[in-house]
Amino acid sequence: MKKSKKSLWIGLIVIILIASTITYYKIPLKANTVFHNGEIKIIDFGFYVNGKMNNYNVRFKNTKEINQIVNIFNNTRYTRIPGNRNIRNDGKLLSMYVFVKEKNLEFYILDINDQGYLKVGKNIYKLADKHSQIFNELYEILVANRKPINE
Repeated sequence: MKKSKKSLWIGLIVIILIASTITYYKIPLKANTVFHNGEIKIIDFGFYVNGKMNNYNVRFKNTKEINQIVNIFNNTRYTRIPGNRNIRNDGKLLSMYVFVKEKNLEFYILDINDQGYLKVGKNIYKLADKHSQIFNELYEILVANRKPINE
């Protein structure tokens, strides 16, 4: 009797762990849980990759422009991706430094590619939907009508 009760508990724990892991990776998250977007002071757009790397030096300090960029990210949800993935080699990529006001002015690197992957620091997420639309909207703000500094 003791052995079957112990097996039942072990089986129950395994089921709970599996269910928790699936839930952790499959439940969509809002942008504000994926990256800090409350007190953003500056967004520096660094580079755009489409076969070759084009460097830009574009700084957004205006609250209206920053809110416009953040609102684009708020238009979808994100799911966590297990493991390590180099999203910088998966087609087109936009990379930016986001400076937030905490005690000091701290920053994190935010990369997004046209395949629907978002990297914030070391964490990787998949856009739940509208990844082409979101990438294109960001491209229009960050890249279109701007010349790279390495031309």
